[in-house]
Amino acid sequence: MSARQQYFAYKAQAWLNYAIHQDSINSRSPAGQQAAQAAETILTTLRNGKEQDLNLIQDIPSNSALMRPDLWATLNALKDSGGIESAPREIAFSEVALIWAATNQCERGWRESGIHFRMADRWLEQAREAYVNTHDSQTNVALEELIVSYYKQYETLDASADSCRGQVLMPIR
Repeated sequence: MSARQQYFAYKAQAWLNYAIHQDSINSRSPAGQQAAQAAETILTTLRNGKEQDLNLIQDIPSNSALMRPDLWATLNALKDSGGIESAPREIAFSEVALIWAATNQCERGWRESGIHFRMADRWLEQAREAYVNTHDSQTNVALEELIVSYYKQYETLDASADSCRGQVLMPIR
């Protein structure tokens, strides 16, 4: 499988993990069903060999919010810079963890979201390290500049009031 196919396969797995967790806690939230649907869509698209139809930049679902714009900036800068080639699993898992964390915070408060934000942060740190170790210093400086650009775009979108209304995220490049 190509790195892009691996990324989407891991992302489907992360969505399934989320859906299974929601089911295991008997959640009444629509988040589990949305997660299962996201996984099914990705898997069907992969099975049909149409992964090019899947967007790399994930919109944030309506039951979640853009929280931790620093992590979203790193995530999308890595994707835009070819970071999926070095760390498809880490990028996919961090993305779903960010959505999961914000959904938990919106539904149940910050005490329920911290573990998932820390998990996303760890996954992203591993992805960033893999990227840095496989690129030259000039490319790494360009990544840092792109992270800053994304952060400036996302910081105004941060849902500090914990309001869940989703968010459409646009690529910079």
